[in-house]
Amino acid sequence: MKFFLSILVSFSWLMLGYSFTATAHAKLGSYPVYPFQVRYEVYSSGYSIGEAVMALTEVRKNSYKISFKVSTKGLASLLGFSQVDEQVSCEIHGGTVRPIRYERLVKTPQENKSLELYFDWPTNKIRIRDNQRQSLLPLTIGVMDPLSLNLQLMLDLQKGSICPESEYRLVEKDQLKTYQIRKDGEDILASPIGRLRAVRIRRIQSDPGKARITTFWFSQDLHYLPVRVQQEKDFKELMRMEIRKVEL
Repeated sequence: MKFFLSILVSFSWLMLGYSFTATAHAKLGSYPVYPFQVRYEVYSSGYSIGEAVMALTEVRKNSYKISFKVSTKGLASLLGFSQVDEQVSCEIHGGTVRPIRYERLVKTPQENKSLELYFDWPTNKIRIRDNQRQSLLPLTIGVMDPLSLNLQLMLDLQKGSICPESEYRLVEKDQLKTYQIRKDGEDILASPIGRLRAVRIRRIQSDPGKARITTFWFSQDLHYLPVRVQQEKDFKELMRMEIRKVEL
């Protein structure tokens, strides 16, 4: 279930019949980001296994909280698919997202796993608690957690600052990893909230003889909110998330 843990996921919107109107466009136009909530359908091997909800709330000017929750249903729960609950508090400085505190809880029928990241900017350290194990990593501008990275991608797409290939640094448990993000074209997607123009972004992880590809679609019509995420391995789809409802 690493798919859920890497949605920048990971990020990071509920609508209940809402249609994306000119009023919503006007609201978004006055903010670098605007509070939202989106609900996604989650699929595995072509079958619906649950839903994911991502929400962003404004705490104060340039300070935000992002949450992301995956809930499985029916047989998927019995088969051991993970329930994921993530949240992060972060700030935006000069167009760059700075995470403050990130928490993740992953539940399976067998066990629970927790991860906490505290981004200590005064000391330039990341304080990590992985279950009961504690560790430190160096902290520099641009290092993020999965949810903050999702927000950073949205901001960079709005500014047009993502090149054909760009690099981002991400904390994964007790390691810092650099990811190549490739701008791979544009598509028109059919969705329950209408046809959406979307920029296609890919992240490729290669191992000898294997390839894992994660593809994200960020919609220009929704100020670059992520509307679809898909992960493939060895040319087979593992997981997919598709937007179902949105509220601003």
